[in-house]
Order: sequence, then structure tokens, then C-alpha cells
Amino acid sequence: MTRVTSSQDSDVLVREIGIVRSAWRDTLGYDTPDDDTSFFDAGGDSFVLISLIGKIAKSSGVTIKAVDVLRAPTIRKQAALISQLKGDGQVD
Repeated sequence: MTRVTSSQDSDVLVREIGIVRSAWRDTLGYDTPDDDTSFFDAGGDSFVLISLIGKIAKSSGVTIKAVDVLRAPTIRKQAALISQLKGDGQVD
């Protein structure tokens, strides 16, 4: 079994942050101020959330649920969730 180093972990998280940031930009129509702003504070709502979930799934290969966005409402937390799900083998 290959051990993932912290540098590799950082690279993966940077990639996932980019995926989520892009999905937010496409969904909300603008760049968010930072990676720790809540999706709902950034202007998202339940209708826009459905679009966000689809964009994240298409870009990452990971399906997240609306409840996941409620539990991980920021770009950084959603990226960590995607990384975790990929590590658990829950990729579409």
C-alpha cells in the first residue's frame, strides 16, 4: 500500500478546491470572496444548490447530496469532502 504524503494531500486538496471554486463561479455567476464563505451567504439558495451539485458531480466524478452542502457549506469544506469521498472509493 502506498502512503500519501502531506504534499500529495495538499496537491489533491488544491485540485479539489479548484473544481469546487469553478462550480460555484459557474452556478452563482461570480467569484466568491474567499474559500470559507458559506454557499448561502454567497447568494446560493435551494434551487441554485441543485445546479451546484450537478456541476460538482460532472467535474469531480463524485456525487454529493444537498445535505452534504448543508454540512459542508464552504468551498474548502466541500473540497475536503470530495477528496474524502474519492479516497473512500465513492466515485461515480
